[in-house]
Amino acid sequence: MSAIIRLFKSKPSAKDRFQALLRPHIELMYRMAYRLTQSQSEAEDLVQDVLTRLAKRVDEMEQVESLRPWVLRILQNRFVDLYRREQNSPVDYQSAQEDDSGEDDRPGANVLTTASDSTNDIKRLELQQVLQVALNKLDDAHRDVVMLHDMEGYTALEVADILGINVGTVKSRLHRARDKLKKWLEDP
Repeated sequence: MSAIIRLFKSKPSAKDRFQALLRPHIELMYRMAYRLTQSQSEAEDLVQDVLTRLAKRVDEMEQVESLRPWVLRILQNRFVDLYRREQNSPVDYQSAQEDDSGEDDRPGANVLTTASDSTNDIKRLELQQVLQVALNKLDDAHRDVVMLHDMEGYTALEVADILGINVGTVKSRLHRARDKLKKWLEDP
């Protein structure tokens, strides 16, 4: 009988704690990774890489007061690390990773071939493409702030925490990025 009591009083395993901590954040991590990489497979790889690194840090994650911004900051930093490594490497990762099928693996990239011919779907797709082009014109710092604040719904304070910058800098970048986007979207 004491073995049963010990079983139920024992602390959950690190695996169970890890899953309980990160399960609510996986979808957000993927969306953020996709916005950073613009590729479904690269976003999946980035999230998997971050999760692998976090698996060893369960005790540390339990001590973090606000886990969501902390996890996104780690994802952002890992992306930057991998981007820098790619830029400094003599190997051309992009051509080495291209798919032989020639299909774009980004979600929604092949929508024209599968979407209905309704006017609303076509208009929505066109607007998404125009917005994506405008977002791609922004430099990384401004795009990150817009993505986190306007697309993911984080407050300026949370964005500052995720990106490791001052709140004033977030507000300034957000204002400038919105002005640029407005100009580009009005005059395509």
